[in-house]
Amino acid sequence: MRKKDPKYKKIDLITKVVEMTTSGIPQPDIIDWLKSEGECKIDYCYQVIKAAKPIILDTLKELAVDRLEETIIKMERMYQDAIKDGDKKLALDIQKEINRISGLHSQKVDVTTNGENINQISVIKLIEIKKDDDVSE
Repeated sequence: MRKKDPKYKKIDLITKVVEMTTSGIPQPDIIDWLKSEGECKIDYCYQVIKAAKPIILDTLKELAVDRLEETIIKMERMYQDAIKDGDKKLALDIQKEINRISGLHSQKVDVTTNGENINQISVIKLIEIKKDDDVSE
């Protein structure tokens, strides 16, 4: 619920929440701003934040893609510098990292886990294996 003549329209509040969130301002501070400057009651603050969430997610995805591209460009420059300096080991390490970031690097697979990724073995799977061992004894 808000005053009859609010200082900000709802779309302006949503835009401000998106800007504040993507700038790294914590939610309690955003709620305080909405209550004081936006002249909102607490339930309306949460309605505005809920309406802003899809926009925030899209914005963060766009920012992540932009930052990823910038990182790859910087690493490619580092790779070129390493090649110019004749440091093949560093160049290879940089290329491996670029491939990993780009998703071109395949994860190591352990044949003892039936093709599952090594880092994704679940505790449940280990318990099941242990139970199978107990039954056979």
